[in-house]
Amino acid sequence: MRNSPKRVLVADDEESIRHLIDYNLKKHGFSPVLACDGREAVEMASDDLACALVDLKMPELDGLGVLEHLKKAHPDVPVIIISAVGQVKDAVEAMKRGALEYVTKPFDLDELLALVASAARMGRALQENRQLRAAVTQPAPETGFAGTSVAARELLATVARIAPLDSTVLITGESGVGKGLLARMIHRASRRAEEPFVTVSCPALPRELLESELFGHEKGAFTGAHQRRIGRIEMAEGGTLFLDEIGDLPLLLQPKLLNVIQDREFQRLGGSEQLTADVRLIAATNVDLAEKIALKEFREDLFYRLNVIPIYIPPLRDRRDDLPALCQQVLAGIAHERGTEAFTMSAGASEAVHRYAWPGNVRELENALERASAFCTGNLIQPEHLPAEILRPTPERSTSGSTQPDKEPNVALRTLDDLEKLAIQQTLVACGGNKAAAARSLGINEKSIYNKMSRLGLR
Repeated sequence: MRNSPKRVLVADDEESIRHLIDYNLKKHGFSPVLACDGREAVEMASDDLACALVDLKMPELDGLGVLEHLKKAHPDVPVIIISAVGQVKDAVEAMKRGALEYVTKPFDLDELLALVASAARMGRALQENRQLRAAVTQPAPETGFAGTSVAARELLATVARIAPLDSTVLITGESGVGKGLLARMIHRASRRAEEPFVTVSCPALPRELLESELFGHEKGAFTGAHQRRIGRIEMAEGGTLFLDEIGDLPLLLQPKLLNVIQDREFQRLGGSEQLTADVRLIAATNVDLAEKIALKEFREDLFYRLNVIPIYIPPLRDRRDDLPALCQQVLAGIAHERGTEAFTMSAGASEAVHRYAWPGNVRELENALERASAFCTGNLIQPEHLPAEILRPTPERSTSGSTQPDKEPNVALRTLDDLEKLAIQQTLVACGGNKAAAARSLGINEKSIYNKMSRLGLR
């Protein structure tokens, strides 16, 4: 693709709009290609376009038709839709069909130019990625919830049973066990498989941005909201909305999510229009929501709405029979990405992997194998290629996920953090795992014990 000047297709049947965009794009180093209708836009389209600005309503062929052609014939060309105020539903439909973004007339020129620059960067990255993928002739390895253990087989059977339903699913388990992967499997096996799978990471954004990201916002809803923007719920229309780490959803947003689940309705931030949500909801968390409810940090009514079909994924240390299949799948994926021969593991490396407790679960396993594959020779992974912590003998964790305290601790050789950790561990054991009782016994409040456990790495 040519980098300078960057060609931008501008398709609009209004001459004044075409000339306005043409003038401003040229000022910023772009080379506009102007089309007065949809048919002409299709004829002028090519792979070397940086991006395309396409009006929704045009003679000969409308904007959705042009978008459909571009996605099929020139999939690496990002498309920005231009719509009138009354065409927002059509613009949303265009985004579902693959448009990058939409702007409404009258648009802000600075915002439009920023969108074009961003789209041009994205288009360049898409083309480079496609070229790299084309260089790899190996077929992509199978991806799924690999394993032969009883737990893995039960999980696969559960997916097969619940996928055809529209019921809300709550997936629980430690960080790194594969909750997101299982959610995608449910989506792929459902009647919504051809529709979007949209992820929202609840802890990734502050509350104000998370609310806008989830529900969308109207123009002028807050400082910087120059255009109406649809949220993830609208993007997932007809498909699946995956709320990752739902336990971190701010308390103030929980009633709005509850309304979406109960009534299938919501409003954009700063708006009054009642919108409908045809989405299947899957949520995941690595925290105990019952404990969050006890601390008044999570709504009980929302928990019951989410917990219609609960699925628990056991930690990797409790399903070690899955390790051979998981290692094979991970290594096949690494080989495919690098375009190399398949990686194998020596008996010693396999034994070390099986012996290790994997506190970081499958995510830690993936990282360890990727690192080992980078240092091995002849595509054979030996024990010395694995991270040092995997080779060191480590105390086993219990099946509940708690690290048991030392039986005979040498207090004189421990730091204050070690002593505090040991005191909390022993008190929890004495209280049968009841954190509220342990907090009272230690003379601290419940919130403090949770904070301390988090800081000290205790589950």
